[in-house]
Amino acid sequence: MKCKAFKIMSSIIIFILTFSTVKVNGINTMLKVAFEPNLPPYQFEDNGEYVGFHIDLLNNIAERNKFIIEYIPMENESDCLDALGNGEVDIVLGVKNNSLKFKDQMTESISQSSIVMIASNENVGRIKNDISMSSITAVIENESIGYSYMRKMGSLRSVIVSNQTRAFEMLTTKKVDALVGVRTSILYQIEKSHLEDSYTIISNYMVPIEYTMIVKNGDKDLLKKLNDSLQQIRISGNYEKLYDKWINEDKNEIKEVIKKIIVIATIASTVVVTIIIIYLRLNINLKKQVNEKTKELQITNNNLINQIIETRNSNELRNNIVEHSPTGIIVFDKEFKITLFNESACKLTGTLNIPIGENIFSIATLTKILMDKMDKLFIEDATFINQEITIKTKNKENISYRYNIYQLHNNDDSIRGAILTVDDITEELRMKEQIFEKEKNKELNRMIAGIAHEIRNPLASIKTFVELIPTKMNNQKFLDQFAEIVPKEVDRVNNLIRNLIDYAKPETKNKEMILINDIVKSCTTLINPMLKKEGIELVVDEEECPEILADKNQLKQIIINILLNGYDSIKDKIESNSDATRKFHIFVKLWKNDEYNFIQVLDEGTGMSDEQIKKCTEPFFTTKANGTGLGLALSKQFVEENNGVMILESELSAFTKITLKFRRQEWIKAY
Repeated sequence: MKCKAFKIMSSIIIFILTFSTVKVNGINTMLKVAFEPNLPPYQFEDNGEYVGFHIDLLNNIAERNKFIIEYIPMENESDCLDALGNGEVDIVLGVKNNSLKFKDQMTESISQSSIVMIASNENVGRIKNDISMSSITAVIENESIGYSYMRKMGSLRSVIVSNQTRAFEMLTTKKVDALVGVRTSILYQIEKSHLEDSYTIISNYMVPIEYTMIVKNGDKDLLKKLNDSLQQIRISGNYEKLYDKWINEDKNEIKEVIKKIIVIATIASTVVVTIIIIYLRLNINLKKQVNEKTKELQITNNNLINQIIETRNSNELRNNIVEHSPTGIIVFDKEFKITLFNESACKLTGTLNIPIGENIFSIATLTKILMDKMDKLFIEDATFINQEITIKTKNKENISYRYNIYQLHNNDDSIRGAILTVDDITEELRMKEQIFEKEKNKELNRMIAGIAHEIRNPLASIKTFVELIPTKMNNQKFLDQFAEIVPKEVDRVNNLIRNLIDYAKPETKNKEMILINDIVKSCTTLINPMLKKEGIELVVDEEECPEILADKNQLKQIIINILLNGYDSIKDKIESNSDATRKFHIFVKLWKNDEYNFIQVLDEGTGMSDEQIKKCTEPFFTTKANGTGLGLALSKQFVEENNGVMILESELSAFTKITLKFRRQEWIKAY
């Protein structure tokens, strides 16, 4: 009896445990799903229910994974993504796959379509004949992928709405001439409204579009379940069944294909009969000629199709580049009406809305850039490259811009407008100045060490004369030497200190007429003590050069930077050279011709390879262990700002030669 009772109790316990496990394992997961309910046939509301291909697809996934779905409709895609980011929902359904931001949160594609343009039959001819699209108004969905492609359609006017249903309503009520939107959704709504014979697709497959689902950031488990379920649904054939249930966009195409087949068949039959008659009446050579011409037409047709595809791809690429460029891009015609204005231009000018069709001088920032160039913009071959301007804002802040202006031409080479590109370089200039000042202070410390050594010699001479004054006060020869030598030594010290101060704290940038000989002399005086300390001989060969118009302080910075580079290069060579007795030199040469003044600095240092020569003027490229890589880059910039040219020549382990040439002022006046 005890054994039997024990068996009964064991069975009951096992049954309870088994039942409990099944119950626990069978608990469903509750998921909140945000979606936009105005995208038929994918996801929409019908008689108070949420239906569509995407809805059925997610319900199928939920059934496989024991999910309980709570659908939460929202106004638009942006609201759905905000809700996901705030943790209010677990999934966003039916999101366009056009953002890298959510790449790691996206499922694989759940459906595909394309962006098309459609219009009523009565407007088709007018739209096709209006090449500039200036008289056409189109409605598009806000944030639609097709929006960036509207730019290629000239002066097309656009109306932005929140969803595909609203866009279709505006088309059918004739508030707009055309609709640019999702192909599948448009065709579905046309079929439901029984308007198949009233509307025509003008531009088909403007750009592909995919829809996907997005989960919370980091929810890899849910993402994997969704992707695995999508694969199972596709393998099982349920995906095709759901797709065929909701999406019938191919019906109209089949009708059109059948019509074309009938027409083609009729034409083909006629052609066949004609060919037979011709064949019977003529000879076989004529048939060969017909076949050859047919092949030529096919080749020509294929080539034309390929050209159309290439042109469309090229236009789409250009429009993508323009739309997403960090540079502000503005296009305007000869009447100064804006025809293109990208998002970056809006940010740079503080414009809230894209001002297509407005006068460019209605925007304050662009007015300041273009005002003094109004009369020159449309003169033949007029261009403005790498121009810079600093503008004071209402908050009394200085903002610096770099801009370029290029002319636009028609097929007959007549000027039809211009492109203006603008970049905010305020931070770039500030960073350059900070880094350059840091580098300059570092070099100042090195030069001061050399100058301190140089100052000791004149001070020793002055000290010697001063100490002899009490004993040789009445010695006329001593007094004559004192009067001659001491002032010279004082001037020598004074020149060294003055040149050092000029380099350390230059005056405000200002172009003036200067003598190159004086600038070079000032720089060599400043740098020579440092060279002597290392046993490097400075050799100056100069002829008198005429004046040039330049910024004196920038020119000093250029020459001192080049001399310091030569000093560092020779010092590296000395440290690695086994021949300690060799004498190293830096040669400075000045000369002129009828058009230019030349400054040339040659050092006997480590030299550069061809690859290093190509890169040495790029910002932040350096071969020094503690270098910033800005010395030659800024020197080249300063040279060009003063209408000069920098030429570099070098041979590894032999020399580096840098030649600067500046156009003579009298040559500029003559021309």
